[in-house]
Amino acid sequence: MDRLEALVAIAHLRLRLVMIERRPQLLEGVDMQIKRPIELAGLKGRLVRARQTEAAIAVTGERYDAALDAIDEAHGAAKAHVGELEHYGAELRKTVESMTGGTNGGPNDGASSSIASGDGGQVITSEPETGA
Repeated sequence: MDRLEALVAIAHLRLRLVMIERRPQLLEGVDMQIKRPIELAGLKGRLVRARQTEAAIAVTGERYDAALDAIDEAHGAAKAHVGELEHYGAELRKTVESMTGGTNGGPNDGASSSIASGDGGQVITSEPETGA
């Protein structure tokens, strides 16, 4: 549609509007009953359901946020605990290495030690010694 056709169509619509304003009896013969589509018949129930769903989603969102906050707190505590364990492990390693001279306690040159030959030393087992 070019501009001239659009201008003519608009002029026709304006003319009809003026005619209806001046002679409203022209509309009396026209049945002006607007029918509602079947889709709109259950609209109220759908809107109520949508509001309920929205409220349920909000509650679920709040629960989700609370669960994530709890996970973040637990993760923060675990990170702090891991740091403490790493520090404790390093200190324990230093203590053990200082007791053994920085090695695992065995000779480095291939010679047998007094513990390896059975000349003393402490044997650690999982069973407690009985004083019998």
